[in-house]
Amino acid sequence: MASSSSVPESSMQEAPAYEIRGRTMSLEEWELNVQVGSPVDFISLAHHGCELRGYYHAQDLDDYFGMLNGSTYLNLVRHLWVRAQVYDRKAAQLELDEKILIDPSLKGKTREEMGLEPFTCTKIRSSIMGIPMFIFEAVISWVIRRASEGMFISGFDNNKTSPWNDTVNMTMFNSTKKGKYCDLIMEHKLLPKIQNDNLVPKGGGGDQPSLDHRVFLHFFMTQKKVNVSKYIFMHMIKTLRES
Repeated sequence: MASSSSVPESSMQEAPAYEIRGRTMSLEEWELNVQVGSPVDFISLAHHGCELRGYYHAQDLDDYFGMLNGSTYLNLVRHLWVRAQVYDRKAAQLELDEKILIDPSLKGKTREEMGLEPFTCTKIRSSIMGIPMFIFEAVISWVIRRASEGMFISGFDNNKTSPWNDTVNMTMFNSTKKGKYCDLIMEHKLLPKIQNDNLVPKGGGGDQPSLDHRVFLHFFMTQKKVNVSKYIFMHMIKTLRES
C-alpha cells in the first residue's frame, strides 16, 4: 500500500497531473512510501508459546503468507499507484455521457456500439511503462491463491452506535466494554499487528483502528470465513480515493 511521504529517489520520473472534479492533482512517485509485507515466522512464534497458524489456516492463507518472503519491486509499485484511478459504475457512466456529449447521435446506443468496453465490475486502472494494468477483486483472489468468498461487512454509517462494537469487544476483551491493548491475550495482541503489516494497513494518524478493521479482526479471531480478497481490494479503493 502506498501513502504520502517525502523520501526522494533520483531515479523517479515526474508523474503527470490529473484533473479531478475541476482541480489538478500533481503527485510525484518519490512522494510515495510503499509498505512492504513483513514475513511472519509462525514456527518461532509457536515455539515461544504463541500459536497463530490456526487463525490463518482457517482463512486459507497459508500460501499467501508463504508468498510474503518474495521480492517487492518498489519502483513498479510507485509507478502503478501514482497513475491509478478507480473505474466504477459511476466512472463508466461518465465515460458514456462524455461520448454522447461529443457526438449526440450516439444517444441510445450500447457501450459496444460506442466503441466502449462493457462494464463488468469495479476496477483499478493504471499502467506500468505504458502497459495498461487492471486490478479487480478476482485478480486479488488469484494473487493470494484464495477463493473470493466468505463474510464481508464494511462501510459503517456510525461507528459509535453500531451494535458491532459490542460484538467486537466481546471477542477481543470478553466484555461489551472496550478494553485496553494491555488487556488482550498475547495471541490477540499479535493479530492486529499482522493485519496492519500484511493484510489491510490501518493508515491514518490515529492510534485506534476503525470499526471496519476491528470487525475484520473479529472474523479472524473467531475463525469465521471472511472474504479476504474483497477486504483487500476495497481497502485499496478506499486508500486510492483518499490519496
